[in-house]
Amino acid sequence: MPGSEIGEFAAYARRKGDTWFLTVMCGPQAKTIRVPLSFLGDGQYKAVLVRDKAGDDAAVEIEHVTHQRSDTLTMELRAGGGFLGRFSRPQ
Repeated sequence: MPGSEIGEFAAYARRKGDTWFLTVMCGPQAKTIRVPLSFLGDGQYKAVLVRDKAGDDAAVEIEHVTHQRSDTLTMELRAGGGFLGRFSRPQ
């Protein structure tokens, strides 16, 4: 995971049971970052990804996809924006 920098951006991955949560908060400068999903366990994970909607500061986009530990997410973060992901094993 890219290193967090005070005042620039923060990235956190936390787990509860078989569910992982990934949060990224961007500072005053827009950034493009790549986050490897190597923290996930083996197998497929259902993911709910919440991103800032381009061109609308008050809206988000929600995406439902499947990911695995060999994947990498690319995030286009706007200034002051963020990202939230929940990765759960299929039931």
